[in-house]
Amino acid sequence: MAIEVHYDPSYKGLPNWDLSVAFYKGLDDPQIEEDKKILQKLSKELSLYRDILAEMAPYELSLFLRKYETMITLACKLLYYAHLYADTNKTDETVSQFQAKIREVVSQVFESLGFIHFELNALPEYKMYEFLNHPRLQRWIPWLMSIFSGYWAVNEGATFIINKKSLVSSAWDRLYDETCAGLKFRYKGKVLNEAEIAKKMGSADADERHKVLLEMNRVYKENARVFTMCYNMILKDKHVDDELYGLREPVSSSLSENGISKEDFLSMVNAVVDSYIPISQRFYKLLARLMKVDRIRYEDRHVNPVAQTESKKLTWPECVTKVLTAYGEFSLEYMNYALQIINSGAIDVPPRKGKTSGAYCIRGSQPYILLNFTGSQGDVSTFAHELGHGVHHILSAEVGVLNDSTPTALAEVASEFAENLVFKQKMNEAQTDREKLSLLIDRVLNMIGSIHRQIALYKFEERTHHERQKGELSTKRLGEIWREECSRYLGFDIGEDAENMWMGISHIFGMPYYVYSYAFAGLVVNNLIKAYENWDENGEFEIQEDFADLYIDMLSNTGVENFKGLLEPFGIDADSPDFWTDGLKLISDYIDEIEKLAKSEGLV
Repeated sequence: MAIEVHYDPSYKGLPNWDLSVAFYKGLDDPQIEEDKKILQKLSKELSLYRDILAEMAPYELSLFLRKYETMITLACKLLYYAHLYADTNKTDETVSQFQAKIREVVSQVFESLGFIHFELNALPEYKMYEFLNHPRLQRWIPWLMSIFSGYWAVNEGATFIINKKSLVSSAWDRLYDETCAGLKFRYKGKVLNEAEIAKKMGSADADERHKVLLEMNRVYKENARVFTMCYNMILKDKHVDDELYGLREPVSSSLSENGISKEDFLSMVNAVVDSYIPISQRFYKLLARLMKVDRIRYEDRHVNPVAQTESKKLTWPECVTKVLTAYGEFSLEYMNYALQIINSGAIDVPPRKGKTSGAYCIRGSQPYILLNFTGSQGDVSTFAHELGHGVHHILSAEVGVLNDSTPTALAEVASEFAENLVFKQKMNEAQTDREKLSLLIDRVLNMIGSIHRQIALYKFEERTHHERQKGELSTKRLGEIWREECSRYLGFDIGEDAENMWMGISHIFGMPYYVYSYAFAGLVVNNLIKAYENWDENGEFEIQEDFADLYIDMLSNTGVENFKGLLEPFGIDADSPDFWTDGLKLISDYIDEIEKLAKSEGLV
């Protein structure tokens, strides 16, 4: 299908985002100071309600929550702007100071509002019942339910301490980010940043990949003192929070926020770990056979040995068209939401000096997407992934600011599913078995990276969080744990040359216990794919006709319903003992197909 995309004619080359559309015209925009004053005024007004929430009539609480929502919306505007601006000006100290100042201001204005969660959580049952059943408060029912059943039952003093130390806590993550931004790697006579050297790991030459690994490991080792200190402090900070909240396990707060029971979580983790040998280790052994080596090395784990040589780099419009076509074949309504984002000036496309590496999408009714587009085929999947987040954010924002609290474990469902749409499109366009084989290998590489690798990262996190309670961990000990957990899922010892690579995993520094969300989402998506394609026992399938409508409705409700309820309309029973293994079976099926095609092509 032909997709027409309209661009701002003032763009020359790759588009940069326009932060003035949803935020401010610049760091000196006077509206920033005005918004700070409004925040402070709202905070003072809301703090007057301390100790009287239990005495409020329902209509009074509705007025209170409306004002609280306004305050949160304004705080997000300031924080998101500072974050987005800083991520495209990483080497500018003035911008870094601006971001720190915004964080301080927002933290200070919310400092006096810790009583809100505490007092609501401590309401007598009859008052909770009254609030939950009053018409004026129906729009906030999901949020109120999360407060009434959450882990907020701590004294207000503990809440104050947690809020007060949040500034210091974020400073360790900031130090990590700024250290990473300043890293310099030497490769073939050139000085590269972290994002640039990481891309070199995809070299087709094995010796070059190994040289890249050695250089990355060397630079991380040179900065180990800073990274080890940052990580130890983040681990300790998390433990202090857990003790104040009365939580026994480091992962408990994350599970509560995600609405996942410990039983479901452990079932998921155990299912993935149990599949290390039949799936991830089997696949990496198959890769070794395709590469004609005894076993692959750590730096080979993302290499596709039968990848088709890219004849030319893709242009940005070509990338956009490919993604929108895949979206449109799934649902024109879904594609239209994506098109809104593309034409809003909210995407920063090109890599450049001072810009953070990687890609992401911030939530909100106007999502903003950061990319580092170089024109590779992989960039198409990356854009599909982030644009999937964007569509999800637009839909989930409809339930309101307080209710729009999509758990991280569900946030990745939208992006993973969007990637699958592009994969299916590429498979349909493939003209030879060799092309299909290459695409399947890429897909399994991504799936194992999103599921098995992320659980290995979780196991690393879990062990380090527990060991940190006994005292600081040395760089050597952290490297040992990293080596052990990575070697388990890969099926071979990664060796000393990769012992320091944990220092490059930003999620464990900035978002503790986020990594398992990728595995959770990946397995949920695999079950959705099977429902969408309606596979039968003979391997035949037909598309479920109303799936797209159900899927869009699901994305609209991820902040107000748990994952089991969201999956019910698709006929998926998440309570089934086979739920997680069913999700893993899709990967096994793809590996079977890879072996079949590889044999027919005479490659194994």
